[in-house]
Amino acid sequence: MEPLVLKRVFPCTRRRLFEAWSKPALMTQWFFGSQQPRKQSTVKNSFAIGGQYEVTMHMQGGDYRMTGEYRAINRYSQITFTWSSHIIENSLVDLHFKELSPNRTELTLTQTQFPSEEVRTSHVNGWGLCLDNLERFIAQAGGEES
Repeated sequence: MEPLVLKRVFPCTRRRLFEAWSKPALMTQWFFGSQQPRKQSTVKNSFAIGGQYEVTMHMQGGDYRMTGEYRAINRYSQITFTWSSHIIENSLVDLHFKELSPNRTELTLTQTQFPSEEVRTSHVNGWGLCLDNLERFIAQAGGEES
């Protein structure tokens, strides 16, 4: 099955975008697959290779928990982690951060190891909403370093 690949350009530094994916205090503000969650996500992580993370998205239809382990971290350029939820076990997500100019960064999100096309499509939609929320979060923050 084809991997899921999404690319987005964000109006911020590579460091700022990387931190939005690695710091729980920032992740809670955008990491949810809806434009109208009941409340911010709950995020816990041990941001180190072999460290665990847990994201609970508080959606209108209920709470959805995602867990995994960080497999690779290359500061400000790459984060790779496993991704498990109620519909998928141990898929692999790879994030690449590429600075296009001083305040413009391209994110490439690649996810592999889907059990079915239906689950892959669900993740295309979910990640799309998460990245939309991340764009709004970055815009509201003005691309500033935290």
